[in-house]
Amino acid sequence: MVRKLALGFGIVFIVVVALGWMPQCISATHMTPDGVERTMFGLFALTMLDDITHGVTALVLLAAGLHSQRASVVAFTAFGWYYACDAVFFLLNGFFNDKPWAADIMLNLPHVVLSSVMLAIAYWLAPREAAAAAPGARVGRPAVA
Repeated sequence: MVRKLALGFGIVFIVVVALGWMPQCISATHMTPDGVERTMFGLFALTMLDDITHGVTALVLLAAGLHSQRASVVAFTAFGWYYACDAVFFLLNGFFNDKPWAADIMLNLPHVVLSSVMLAIAYWLAPREAAAAAPGARVGRPAVA
């Protein structure tokens, strides 16, 4: 299941990159000192760095899902923590920028949710799958000693 989820997440990240370039999904485009910044759905500011980050995430998750369970767990752990840190940094930045804090929360909600799900897969689902697949494992309620 973890491998299938890695493949699924990889596809989701490919879709995110593609949507960021579809004119129907971009409500504003403007130049910044770092290059062109697009606004997707009127909410999410996207730069080339975002495309690279989401694209690398997609490639790693797809490769991990095709390779093995262990590679998938490593990918979910690495990118789960990456996106969790990203969300924390930008949420904390909300204390210092001029946007309402509710707007910062909504803008960072996708990374909060994605990182939470990725880390739950790595730290909750994967160990349970491994335990259930172990020889002689009892599936269901744990044995009472």
